[in-house]
Amino acid sequence: METRKKVFVHLKSGRGYSRDILKGIYAHNRLNHWDIIFEPAYFLKNNHTRSDISIIKALKPDGCILEFPQNVSALKRMGIPVVQVTSVHHSSSIPYVKGNYESDGKMAAKYFQKKGFQNFAFFGIEGLEWSEARHSSFKFHAEEAGINFYSYFLKGNDADVLTHNFTDLNNWLKKLPKPIAVLCCNDDFGQILINSCSMAAIKVPHEIAILGIDNDELICNITSPNLSSISRNHGKTASSVCSILDEMMNGTRKHQHFISTEAVEVMERTSTDTVSTEDSDVAEAITFISSNIRLPITVNDVAAAGNFSLRVLNSRFKKLTGNTIHQEIQFRKLSMFKQLLKQNLSIKEIAFELGFQDISHVSRWFSHLEGTSPLEWKKKYYN
Repeated sequence: METRKKVFVHLKSGRGYSRDILKGIYAHNRLNHWDIIFEPAYFLKNNHTRSDISIIKALKPDGCILEFPQNVSALKRMGIPVVQVTSVHHSSSIPYVKGNYESDGKMAAKYFQKKGFQNFAFFGIEGLEWSEARHSSFKFHAEEAGINFYSYFLKGNDADVLTHNFTDLNNWLKKLPKPIAVLCCNDDFGQILINSCSMAAIKVPHEIAILGIDNDELICNITSPNLSSISRNHGKTASSVCSILDEMMNGTRKHQHFISTEAVEVMERTSTDTVSTEDSDVAEAITFISSNIRLPITVNDVAAAGNFSLRVLNSRFKKLTGNTIHQEIQFRKLSMFKQLLKQNLSIKEIAFELGFQDISHVSRWFSHLEGTSPLEWKKKYYN
């Protein structure tokens, strides 16, 4: 009988990214039967250092998955395979996770352009690669499209980030042209920005539409209004981390030194559920679609709700959004379908939830729009 591998895991589980990676490790472990060892909580330790080397020496794990770089050199000297799940202060000699930050900025720019915004802004933190790279990508794609661009950065020290008094940030927000679309470097900063808008009496999303990154569902859904965010393939990333560590523990040398995480799609919530247009009829139609997306609505329902001429409204809708009314309904249902699919609901349950009258063709409908089946889509990005 093969001996079970012991794997020491240390991740900061208070963040959505780390929780996603932990879920992926759990899913991998159901098939590979590792013995997972977690570092004790800080309040149980006398010495609050990360990746406590004394624990590792005592437990003698076969491999480690770490978020932080401390003690990596010591682990290498001990001959213990290590994979680091961030690129912050990473050791170049071990496999590590690195984000494709260009994909985040590009996806955000395309998303806001589709909504008709002519003013973009970025809210981030100085000195961190993932924030500055996302800023550079978003700025590049904005300026390439001839869109006005603005930026605001926190300094990155505790006084500025943890106890920020919002005064300077509020003043910046008030001076921005309205309406404007803001990409935040992650969901935590999205929450900060929504709070600042509340203090400054700025309406979200109608004056400022706010988009985060990482789709931390806890942060996004407890924030009011709910924060839209770019989801990333963290589940697939976790699977790659585990597979690489498996091979390392089995004596296979890894030549791939980084594992890429990619932007998947925008998970739209209240903070960006708007369009930048002076056409109140189109705006009203979009509001109606968004509010009734869980019902079996048709293009005729949309037109009737505002007492519009369907032909005229559809023409104006297409001009401003790039979609017909029918396409908008379908794409919004598809987006909601994906959100529910991530929650492990069955296809049948999701079909009922979204008002599909004929559930036998739901998978075919999804495949037609997305190019792959619901289960294959979920496996590709989240399993």
